[in-house]
Amino acid sequence: MSQDFMKSKLPKVYKKAGQDAYLDPIRQKLIYVTPEETVRQHLISYLIENLQVPKNLISVEEPLSHYEIKTRDRADIIINAYDKTQENFYPVAVIECKAPEIFLDEKAFNQVANYADKLCCNYCWLTNGADNFCYCFDEGKNDYVKIEEFPKYPELLEGEYLPAPVEDPPPRIEFDELEKFYLNYVDEGSIGENTPKKFAVPMVNFFECLLDVSHKLPNQQYKIFELVEDYGIRLLSVGNSSGGKFDSAYRSFIINYNGDEKFVSISISSYCTEKNPTLKTVINVAIDRETDSHHSLECVVDNNFEVIGNKIKFYHNGRITKGQGALKVDDLRKLVSEKYPPIIDGKKFYLGTLTHNRLWYLDDPEVMQVIENLISYALIRDDYREICS
Repeated sequence: MSQDFMKSKLPKVYKKAGQDAYLDPIRQKLIYVTPEETVRQHLISYLIENLQVPKNLISVEEPLSHYEIKTRDRADIIINAYDKTQENFYPVAVIECKAPEIFLDEKAFNQVANYADKLCCNYCWLTNGADNFCYCFDEGKNDYVKIEEFPKYPELLEGEYLPAPVEDPPPRIEFDELEKFYLNYVDEGSIGENTPKKFAVPMVNFFECLLDVSHKLPNQQYKIFELVEDYGIRLLSVGNSSGGKFDSAYRSFIINYNGDEKFVSISISSYCTEKNPTLKTVINVAIDRETDSHHSLECVVDNNFEVIGNKIKFYHNGRITKGQGALKVDDLRKLVSEKYPPIIDGKKFYLGTLTHNRLWYLDDPEVMQVIENLISYALIRDDYREICS
């Protein structure tokens, strides 16, 4: 979105209990200065000064229950209108503000879209100050469509919007150019800076394969699951058992496993821990639960993979945790041998081989086998966690 509201003026700062506090122009009270509050105050100023929103029609930190909605949720900002015939106020837009360091993932969008659904307003805006996503509900499509900019208040009342242009995905890096450009992925945090080049370059190929929506994993029955839909890219923020969090673009698949349909998502990112601060590269396989996603598998490339000529062999050592505790790898191996024996390779788990002599695509047979193995192994690892509950 083109609007840069972070250049709008902030309210005067006072001292409250020895701490800096904004004099909020809407709530008419002192609010402690925080990164999130700074984003909110910039936006309030922008709404009033640039988008012509009447100050008395803006609500801040407003409980949705004030709109006769049975919930404890509250919205950061609600823009209202006045219906003269009914002599009442009604919401026309809802805005969710996050701190600048917060990754605007699918969960954050679902939060603001859920508020808009409950309030029956067409417009919603999700922002952390740096990144902005604005949407309007299109009744013909029965879905929210991304819009190029947030309309001025008179246009909001008329339901006007300009759809955001559909951007073509960036072209794939040519195979012969991967080594030349792989450091770009290191700089952006997708590849660990200490990952040897012999692993790093193929992992760029694999990551771009996951992000390439022009090719899809075929919908079919695989050995232990059915692929219902290659869903494409989702922006996810996924935690792990050690308290880490991964913000990334994941390639997501809707699968049917034992009669239950669920999302399984795969991504690549850099990885480090307090005990091992060296940045390595990890393949993450996330599985959606009722309220969040979690990594069923984090396969550290540097520690597990092998390179023989142009063959990249995907292995995993089987280490598995539940909460903060380690589980027995031998028992996991027994379960895998019952449900999916092809990946048993001595004490290791063999997840397939890719020949690094071309660009990889999701409908490439070698890649299909690796993806099937990653998903199957992750599903069984979660089965084992359930057994150990």
